Amino acid sequence: MVYLILYIYIVLQPILDLFTSLSLRLRGQDFTTGLLIRLAFLVFMGLYAMFFSKRVRNYFLLLAGFFVIHLLINQHIKPIFSVSVEVKYIVKLVYFNVALLFSFVLFSREGEIRRHKAIDAIVIAITLMGVIMIVSGLTGTAFNSYSWGKEGHVGWFYAGNEIGAILAMGFPVVVLTALQKTNWAWISVLLVIYSLFALGTKVGFGAIVIVLLLALLMSLIGLVKNRSGWIRPIMLMALFAGISCYFPFSSIARNMNMHVNLVESNQSQDVEEVKSETAGTTGTAVVQMENLVLSGREHFLSIQRQYFREAPITQKLFGMGYGGNYPQQPKLIEMDFYDVFYSLGLFGFILYFIPLTWILVQTVRYTIRYLPERFTIRNVLIAAGAALGLGIAFTAGHVLTAPGVSIYLGLLLAYLMTILKDRSGEKGL
Repeated sequence: MVYLILYIYIVLQPILDLFTSLSLRLRGQDFTTGLLIRLAFLVFMGLYAMFFSKRVRNYFLLLAGFFVIHLLINQHIKPIFSVSVEVKYIVKLVYFNVALLFSFVLFSREGEIRRHKAIDAIVIAITLMGVIMIVSGLTGTAFNSYSWGKEGHVGWFYAGNEIGAILAMGFPVVVLTALQKTNWAWISVLLVIYSLFALGTKVGFGAIVIVLLLALLMSLIGLVKNRSGWIRPIMLMALFAGISCYFPFSSIARNMNMHVNLVESNQSQDVEEVKSETAGTTGTAVVQMENLVLSGREHFLSIQRQYFREAPITQKLFGMGYGGNYPQQPKLIEMDFYDVFYSLGLFGFILYFIPLTWILVQTVRYTIRYLPERFTIRNVLIAAGAALGLGIAFTAGHVLTAPGVSIYLGLLLAYLMTILKDRSGEKGL
């Protein structure tokens, strides 16, 4: 029954995202049915995980105690304090931890066949998202990814960064299904590639290249070992050749070129100063590369650092809350690990990442213990999806702070660890 609920919930994710987007764009409402469903599922996941794991229950109680202290401190110190804004942000943050621990507790209690149903649901959800992207693009009804200048569209969805993160994490799972389960999944692969290109973001193109190269490498290794299965590498090489030919004409390439030109234009007055300080053009190149990769997020990072320097010790330990000690309007850095640190402080940062750290340490431990038999295309591609999610969270954000995205990362991390630890026979939480 729990797996059925999870399966339906994952498949419904694109529909919830679509309804939320249309509600925001057409009616200006951010409190939607999709939000209520996600809140209800958050409660369901939390109660399930606490019921079957005493350690999870203790962790959630400790986390709740921290947030009470966090809110009380910021209520008296923060220049602008809104209970609703702070609580909404906290709920978004904890969604990832609840989803991660719920998934691990659930997967640890069930066998491989039922556990894999969650992965099948991800494939369906990602495919449905690809269908929406291509239909909206072909009909000319898609919304732009950017509000100015740059090219790309988000289909009928709302946030390009979030949709890009979901598609990037789901792409390895879709490729894995095409390689190992059914040839029909190649249609899904093409849909996701189209969608990632259509977004016009660097994240999308990076995900395509990384996943296809990993899949090709693992397929070639399998071909050498088994002396069969030559169709897989041929299909992957054809795809890679196709995207390589298309890339120079894509919106991603044009956006990157536009961004570089903009950075060069903005820095034209300071080039001589940068050269003198760095004894050459290296400084200019480094600044341009940083801006290209982070898309200006380094500016907001410097602002949060200044807020943190000026904050009292209590906020340094328990966090400055949403947007830091902003004087007028809050603005996140949009690099999730930094946002968590500045919003929750040193104590909160450590407490928040305890489950993720534990999962990652155990995953590495089981991988090393059971090499080389754990070095399979399934494990590598699932790991790629999780790694892409964490990488995007660090550089582009909108993963740990977005419930519609963090649910996928939690599922992939928990699934990867449980399939790696199966042979050990050790108990979970």
